Amino acid sequence: MILLDKNNKPQNTVYYLAAISYGYLRQNGNISLTALYKALSSKKINSKIDFNFFILGIDFLFLLDKINIDKRGDLYVSKGTSHN
Repeated sequence: MILLDKNNKPQNTVYYLAAISYGYLRQNGNISLTALYKALSSKKINSKIDFNFFILGIDFLFLLDKINIDKRGDLYVSKGTSHN
């Protein structure tokens, strides 16, 4: 679910997962997709995230041109992205 309804927590949205993923990448630099998933599950949310739902958040950032993938397959914040 992308938008909130009265029965969902904000943590269960693509927007939230995209935001914490982007913040983690900005702070920590390049990281693999699986390492990012594990870091967010254990450190930020403290619960298991559905991997397919997590991928939707990453896809959202990629479509907005906020993140890119390097030759090794690691994710990083796009160079041309302003951090506003």
